[in-house]
Amino acid sequence: MEFREILAQRRMHRAFLPEPLPEDQVDRIANVIRHAPSGGFSQGSSIVVITDADLRGRIAEAFGGEHYSTNGRNFIADAPVHMVISANEALYHARYNEADKLAATGGVEITWPVPYWHVDAGASMMLLMLAAVDEGLAAGVFGVLDWQPIWELLGIPDDVLPVAVVTVGKPAPETRERSSRKRGWKPLDDVVRWERW
Repeated sequence: MEFREILAQRRMHRAFLPEPLPEDQVDRIANVIRHAPSGGFSQGSSIVVITDADLRGRIAEAFGGEHYSTNGRNFIADAPVHMVISANEALYHARYNEADKLAATGGVEITWPVPYWHVDAGASMMLLMLAAVDEGLAAGVFGVLDWQPIWELLGIPDDVLPVAVVTVGKPAPETRERSSRKRGWKPLDDVVRWERW
């Protein structure tokens, strides 16, 4: 599939067939995280891949499964693969305190006007979604306000921050009209500017 075709097909999917995916297909999608950009090549993003149906159900329940359910189906629980994207801020501080980085900044760590670990986790999220589409699958993302259940359910270390969950699977027809779809795309001139704002 051409890259432009992948981009044209990528959207936030909210309905999946619950059938499992082949392990090699899941591996190919998960492995793209190694190619995600990272500030200073800190490589601070990671994922936990979840295929166990019981655990996926517990995650759906922890994040208010009823909010994500329509017609007796829950897209979080139905998605046969969850990929929990996490960021490890400490790896960025460690990298930017190495000799080559300190030599460029006069011996002090940079001031981080933007937390690169969050930016890089977002880049990882997009790569995972595009890799899923490239495999002929659908992907969606859900974020939550309270990550404590994920830390507990998955045993994620305290210094690793879960950022988002990418759901992956074969697409099922969506039965509920989503308000976001009615918004349409912004005009190109509202999002792309040349030379100056």
